[in-house]
Amino acid sequence: MGVSKNLDTAQIAERLARMAAVEVKTNEIIAPYTSYKIGGPTAVWVAPQTETSIREVLAIVHSGNIPLFIMGLGSNLLVSDKGWPGVTLYLGVNLSGWRFGGSAATVLAGTRLLDLIRYAVDHGHGGMELMAGIPGSIGGALRMNAGAFGQEIAQTIVKVQGFHLDGKSFAAERKEIGFGYRQAPDLERIVLTSAQFHFKPADAKMLKQRMNDILALRAKKQPLDYPSCGSVFKRPPGYYAGALIEEAGLKGERAGGAMISPRHAGFILNTDNAKAADVFRLIRKIEDRVWQRFGVKLEREVKLIGEFDD
Repeated sequence: MGVSKNLDTAQIAERLARMAAVEVKTNEIIAPYTSYKIGGPTAVWVAPQTETSIREVLAIVHSGNIPLFIMGLGSNLLVSDKGWPGVTLYLGVNLSGWRFGGSAATVLAGTRLLDLIRYAVDHGHGGMELMAGIPGSIGGALRMNAGAFGQEIAQTIVKVQGFHLDGKSFAAERKEIGFGYRQAPDLERIVLTSAQFHFKPADAKMLKQRMNDILALRAKKQPLDYPSCGSVFKRPPGYYAGALIEEAGLKGERAGGAMISPRHAGFILNTDNAKAADVFRLIRKIEDRVWQRFGVKLEREVKLIGEFDD
């Protein structure tokens, strides 16, 4: 791309702004784009609208040696109050949609998972209905192998497409991706742009009932009245994170505008304009208390973006 090494963010923003089908902003606050509604500014915000423009953006950012943060719908993130010092590549609603052919579907990475599930259920395509209510995008769901109630997105995937961080093309079939529990290490340094799925034909009425039952169960058990990232921790082997946190006496604990949910201790809520530092304080308190009380080391499901004081 003819870009020299170690360009500053202003130079990168200027080059990106010359591209077609790309929205570019500087010092854009990230908070409104996250489910937590928390996060400081990013030096450069870039939202490509086509897969071709994504490749060009990646090539420019990579050759300029600028830190890159890849963001979908922001549902599993805690962004630092200091923001992100480099480029934030947004692949949310600007890169969404799908195309079905029978029980097969090609889906863009920024598509909201629940939107795809609702469409599939309405048209008698089974395989994801038990994942209804999991927030976030298809790309994010693949990166963490999202799942619930015995279903995982890995079970329906056929193939994924995208780019390496330098802009070179990437494609992999299901058998080439090492999906694990809430992880897909082979996709960690990949910018996913689309994926092919295969669903199982099923009765639409039955699927809709199963989906609605799951949504009702989530509404009953999970705190949905305040912004959150969903479950903060992965389920430790042999335990439930929420139960351990509750037994450690931390339900309802507060730090600034953040609170461990009184309904489900696995959630930390933004109840009153919380800062990322408030949420992080509770995360560390939970980890320390659960380790001290039960000897269980909790693993974070939420991804921390930017700088945090530990």
